[in-house]
Amino acid sequence: MSPAPRSAPRSRSAPGELRVGMTVFDRHYDMPAVITGFAGPMVLLTRPTGLRWHVHRISVRPATPYEERQLLALAALHRTRLKGR
Repeated sequence: MSPAPRSAPRSRSAPGELRVGMTVFDRHYDMPAVITGFAGPMVLLTRPTGLRWHVHRISVRPATPYEERQLLALAALHRTRLKGR
């Protein structure tokens, strides 16, 4: 009798796991941003203003509720300024 086939391991989100779309705080640049991608050990971050940069994943941590509100306020301010043009 052949052994039962192994199922693929399920991917579980660990509490500190990073994922695309997550709001994080970049300790190196001291500002919150949203994760838009990964490249090896690097994380691609984006701000609502369009600013994008790569940073090593150990430099980011999940954002606090206050930092998430900061990012939302920045997005609202940026939209308002764009309408005023």
